Amino acid sequence: MIINGPLSESRLRRSQRFYALFNVFNGFSYMCLGETVIILLAVKLNCPDYVISTLGSLLYFSFILLPAGKFLAARIGAASSQAVFWALRNTSALVVASSAIWHHYGNASGAVATLLSGAFLFYGCRAAGAVMIQPLLGNISTESNRSSFLATTAALFYAASFIALLGISFILRFSEKLSILTGVIVTGSLFGYASSYLLKCIDESSSLRESARQPLWPSWRKAVHNQTLMRQIYACLTINLAVILTFPMSMLTVKRGYGISDRDALFFSLAQLAGSILLSQFVARIAKFYGPRKVLMGSYLALVLVAAAWVVGPAAASSMFLAPLFFVLGGAFVSQSNAATHYFLQSTPVEQQVNASILVSVCSGGIGGLVGLVVSGGLLQLAARLCGPQPDICRYRLYFALAAIILIPGFWLVKNLIPLPTDKRRARITWHDFF
Repeated sequence: MIINGPLSESRLRRSQRFYALFNVFNGFSYMCLGETVIILLAVKLNCPDYVISTLGSLLYFSFILLPAGKFLAARIGAASSQAVFWALRNTSALVVASSAIWHHYGNASGAVATLLSGAFLFYGCRAAGAVMIQPLLGNISTESNRSSFLATTAALFYAASFIALLGISFILRFSEKLSILTGVIVTGSLFGYASSYLLKCIDESSSLRESARQPLWPSWRKAVHNQTLMRQIYACLTINLAVILTFPMSMLTVKRGYGISDRDALFFSLAQLAGSILLSQFVARIAKFYGPRKVLMGSYLALVLVAAAWVVGPAAASSMFLAPLFFVLGGAFVSQSNAATHYFLQSTPVEQQVNASILVSVCSGGIGGLVGLVVSGGLLQLAARLCGPQPDICRYRLYFALAAIILIPGFWLVKNLIPLPTDKRRARITWHDFF
């Protein structure tokens, strides 16, 4: 419901409860039809490596559909707009699942085309729906509880995902057929439709709708001269590239480099989710004390170290090596996501948040996804050519070595973020700002 004027304390609490509940259902949904399951489906469809790296890039390239979310939010509000696109997102997941039909009838190109187009619409509808998520979160929280609210809702999302992943792993103990993975995606879509309804129950101030009605171009032209915002775009683009180069390829390395089963691959996804859950609250305290910039720097370094760790990994699959690696991946991802949202909300005036959020996401996501698509595909081809007939794990090790070399200079762009003023964080020791 759209409320004229600021939300009362009771409405703030009510909206926060519904958003928390949405995260629970969305966590169940997303684990059934998110990146991990889509990658496993692509491997089951015998898709080439470059198709799987493309899936990782589509996660961010689809941000080009963000303006569609603003267009609808200007008419029906932020929460209702996200509810509509969330329903469309889950319909797109059914398109992804239908790629199994093409595979069943022996049409490999049709299966790949359906998988990629469905994934693009899936991520695109999610991006369009989430275009107002940062302003909405700012609208239903206060400066005093924002950091803990973001951490708590993220933890709920990942906890629900963890439970769903346990259920999927249990099912795959009995069968790893393509039809089972397809059924998992369909089940996730049903949970997703339920989460769409919960979004419509969130109250919001009318200021969000009014903000969404502001034209994009004038504010974007002004934003180009905003040093804080531009540095955030460069930093987020760099972090997104690191995610693209490490996340999908880590799962692909486990599947094709080490040749393990889907059920065992999901075990390492459990470790990744554990990292997301356990570190979300801990990192929130760090962000509140030292500022989100430090968290973004640490998260980026963690992703670079993960790429470097793959280079020296064992020749055969080892849980002692892989589980901690995926744990760090999960912690780094949730940390950079929460810290980026925290930094944006604290550094951008409320009246500018909608258009600025779209600019940051389109530039860092759309451009980052396109760059990631070219770089990851190029690195895979180069690694395959240099390794020749050597075992697959050698090819993936070389890929990560090249990726780490590319990512190391990007740390300067993340470090170059302007620190938040000391009145927006507890630490008053200004020498921290120089590191």
